[in-house]
Amino acid sequence: MVSKKILGVAIAAAFSSQAFATVDLNAATGAVVYAKESVTNAQVASGLVQVTGGALGAQVKIGFGVSAGAHAFIRFDLTNGKFKNAVVPGDLADATTAGNVPAANVVVAQGGAAGDAYVIFDVTATASGIPQADVLTLALAGLQLSPTSATTLKFAHYSTSPDAVNQTNALASASAQEASVANALTTTISATSLTADVGNGSGTPFTTFVAPASAGPAVIGNVKFALAAGSLDATGAPVNTLAQVITPASSSYSVTGDLSFTTSTTAALTAADLTFGGVASDTAATNVPSAKLSTLAGQVLAGAGNDVAITAKSAINAGSYSLTVNLAGIANAAYAPATVSGAIGSISRNGATVQVPYLTTNTGLNQKVVLVNRGSSDTTYSVSFTTEGTVTAVAGTAATGTLKAKSTTVLKATDLVTLTGGSRTAATVTVLAPNSTIDAATQTVVTDPASVSFGSSDTVALDVK
Repeated sequence: MVSKKILGVAIAAAFSSQAFATVDLNAATGAVVYAKESVTNAQVASGLVQVTGGALGAQVKIGFGVSAGAHAFIRFDLTNGKFKNAVVPGDLADATTAGNVPAANVVVAQGGAAGDAYVIFDVTATASGIPQADVLTLALAGLQLSPTSATTLKFAHYSTSPDAVNQTNALASASAQEASVANALTTTISATSLTADVGNGSGTPFTTFVAPASAGPAVIGNVKFALAAGSLDATGAPVNTLAQVITPASSSYSVTGDLSFTTSTTAALTAADLTFGGVASDTAATNVPSAKLSTLAGQVLAGAGNDVAITAKSAINAGSYSLTVNLAGIANAAYAPATVSGAIGSISRNGATVQVPYLTTNTGLNQKVVLVNRGSSDTTYSVSFTTEGTVTAVAGTAATGTLKAKSTTVLKATDLVTLTGGSRTAATVTVLAPNSTIDAATQTVVTDPASVSFGSSDTVALDVK
């Protein structure tokens, strides 16, 4: 039968071990993390974060036996931190055998005042002595922590006071990270690739997506918020909501990229064509920076994250998109949360696109664009223009048309466009057919009799994407 005395000692030892240290200096585990974003200006003094709670302190094996009546000098040193409260004899205990280090046998010999970074305990062993396997615990009511570097706690056991003061001839020692003030919020932006469909049977090409197919909201990316497990605020309370590290109502998203194809008949409808986690953008999503959600109040923490989705109301342009997550700190925040940016997605087309970097209507040249449709069906094409400087371009009669199946179509530059203010431009040819069935080239013939190159021709094969 277990005696009440033995049972009482066992219970006391168990409670001592739980109530004190989270950090095991021998195993270098259990460091406490305080969420930097949750710290307020009132919790910072002299550049250090004033923290309480969170099972501060440590446990460590004494490492060298102490005989009855002998003295053990136990020293703890903080790096990148200071004691917030004065250390007292009762802060040191024995978690293995509760009665081996009673407070009555402990004296704070040196250091340990609020603002100090070290303390030396003079421990007089009881009649039972202190076995070398015993685990000491140090309980701390609070600490002053560096906001930029982790705070470490070092233990050393000495046999004399001079050795403890001079930190020489340690009988045992151990060290580990005690605590840190670090960003707890992680914002992850994931990108998605979409393909605009060349034809959806409605006569309006590139207004739906394929792979995966979608006519309504199509996910172009995702934003996920996560908090570091076990993070605490400066008072020791668990940090498990976005509102503890940011002010959601003042935080926002903004998208960079061509969103002109989301334009509906009204601004409100257009805003609903760009959604974040199911919440409509609060401004018309036509062009950046108006593609924006000005509050993150409706966004979720962790889980599947918040999908960014778009709905097309006109032809979808190929392009890439990026997202900036602008995070506002909590009220009176001492440290601002990080703004995060990244690729949110890209859109390609499953039709054929031909870039013509140089197209000229110069009277001394006869330039043609040659398009070959190797497919078994007729298809349509259209040509758009990108001019330089003050040059203006007006599409000609040949700028749109039909490419007959298994046939070659030759388009004169002067039929494709009329240029004012210059005679050259770049062009983009879009063909509503798979790129595997289309070939393209330009041919330029010198027609100016005065030119030394009169009659010569140049043919350039163009990439079809």
